[in-house]
Amino acid sequence: MKLALLACLVASPALATCPTRADLTEGVILVQNEPSFLRSDIEIRGAGLFEVRLMRDADENASAMTLAYAHALAPEAINDAGALRLRAYDPAVTTLDRLDEAGDLTFDLIERDEAGEETSARLLFNHLGTRTREILDCSYEVWTVREMTARPGGEITTRELEYAPDLGVLLAAHEIDAAGQRRAIYEYTWIGTAADVAR
Repeated sequence: MKLALLACLVASPALATCPTRADLTEGVILVQNEPSFLRSDIEIRGAGLFEVRLMRDADENASAMTLAYAHALAPEAINDAGALRLRAYDPAVTTLDRLDEAGDLTFDLIERDEAGEETSARLLFNHLGTRTREILDCSYEVWTVREMTARPGGEITTRELEYAPDLGVLLAAHEIDAAGQRRAIYEYTWIGTAADVAR
């Protein structure tokens, strides 16, 4: 019931302002209502971003995930239903701020689980273009970024991300299958500040 009430509250455009990067100090909230409910609360903590993601599927099952980022395109810690994964990137992910100039950037990734087991991968980010994305009455410049993850066994996964550099967060993510078909992971349709929800 609490999630349902919250979904109704944040669905009203009249309650929302258009957040900027400065609002991350107090918190920016992003919401998707369809086809499933997803709310992300994102704020600056220390030197990076911290996100609490609340989800509810079509059967009303609720779950939560927390993520810590050095950069919005590169999470460093993912806690999914109590299962913690830590990630390290080489070189430093600050170079992602210039992805639009570089065109593509490659990183070595080491991921470690709670048992200390490590897996490795190669990450390739491609800047596919820049466009404007509308959410409610807000307009944000977004980079369309293709992220390819190649693992030692030959498995390759591909995602297409919409990153708003002026805001410093992702506004949408899609999986790309082997046939090139896109499937939405999330695509936010509401944006506001923590103060908007507290009104």
